[in-house]
Amino acid sequence: MSEPASACNVDVAIVGGGMAGAALALLLAQRLPSLSVTLVEQHALQPATDEQLAVPSFDARSTALSCSSQRILAELGLWPALAQRAAPILQVHVSERSRPAGMLMRAEDNGLPALGYVIENRLLGNVLLRAVLESPHIRTISPAQVSRIALSADSARLGVGDAQLTARLVVIADGADSPLRQQLGIAADHIPYDQHALVANVVTELPHAGVAYERFTDTGPVALLPLPDHESRHRAALVWTVPDEQFDELMTLPDEAFLARVQQRFGERCGRLLAVGSRYGYPLALVQAREQVRSRVVLMGSAAHHLHPVAGQGFNLILRDCLALAETLTPVVAAGADIGDIAHLQQYFSHQQWDQQKTVAASDWLPRLFSNRDRPQMLLRSAALLGLDFLPGAREWFAREATGL
Repeated sequence: MSEPASACNVDVAIVGGGMAGAALALLLAQRLPSLSVTLVEQHALQPATDEQLAVPSFDARSTALSCSSQRILAELGLWPALAQRAAPILQVHVSERSRPAGMLMRAEDNGLPALGYVIENRLLGNVLLRAVLESPHIRTISPAQVSRIALSADSARLGVGDAQLTARLVVIADGADSPLRQQLGIAADHIPYDQHALVANVVTELPHAGVAYERFTDTGPVALLPLPDHESRHRAALVWTVPDEQFDELMTLPDEAFLARVQQRFGERCGRLLAVGSRYGYPLALVQAREQVRSRVVLMGSAAHHLHPVAGQGFNLILRDCLALAETLTPVVAAGADIGDIAHLQQYFSHQQWDQQKTVAASDWLPRLFSNRDRPQMLLRSAALLGLDFLPGAREWFAREATGL
């Protein structure tokens, strides 16, 4: 249960109880149960009831979990609770509007039961939160605001309300606009895309058959991701990247007009779009911290890197970061060494740097490439999609990257 803050010493303090902070806390509790882990969250940590989760929501954002993420969640013992509410991705279809070329990846071609799984964030977050609150190895403090941080040679001190929390290692996972990152003077590059992500759940005429669609258009990519059916209605998660100047209009269109606009952009691969839930939107930008580790400090989640959603790799990269940190600290703890020592934290970052760089580059490069209307670029894109579809081994390589394997 959540406790009030008080002066105490812990091994690891995690600031931010979202999906990144919760996942890291669970991995540390499982792999390093000898560590005392405290999770601090500004909002009350209150899981939803079974009744609240019984009916699928048409108003939720969703996450596409890669195969590597599914394996991490299975290792934590969480997959049985998630599997019944997740839709497997059996195929990924990538295409460009008005161009004949396309690429199709199949799970069976790669010897996998699925290329990934799509699950609503409220369900994923609730399973993570329940596991955190039920873990005997994780202490939670909420609702509580961390107002200050001070570092010394042997500890990090956090001001939590009127109390102080002292830790050997602090993990900052308080979001892309991280106040603690700013307080530490860690600069972050913020590159706006001049786009918004418009998110909604839709009902489709035809079943999705486990196909995830990524369709590039001249105004931005349109993704339609499979969701579990409910009461014979076929559901999919829409993630539509739109220019800033079109966002307000699309958010205020009547449902019928909005669905017609999506249909015109996406096509009829799932038949007619029959209904749409509430629409949500958020501005898109690439945010990268210029430092991710200091003595006693690690930046995690969106505080370290916040990506364009085009490749659906944001949370998957975060999970891989969390696992890498837990694996890096395992021999450190076994040796009785200092988990906050910069040498060990730099080892973690060095291990993850290439994974982060290529994932960030792909998420940044794809929308820029497909938004370029220069004819040579358009021909190059078509050739690239054809090459991925027909060159021996190309699709398999792409699938390994997309699945995190």
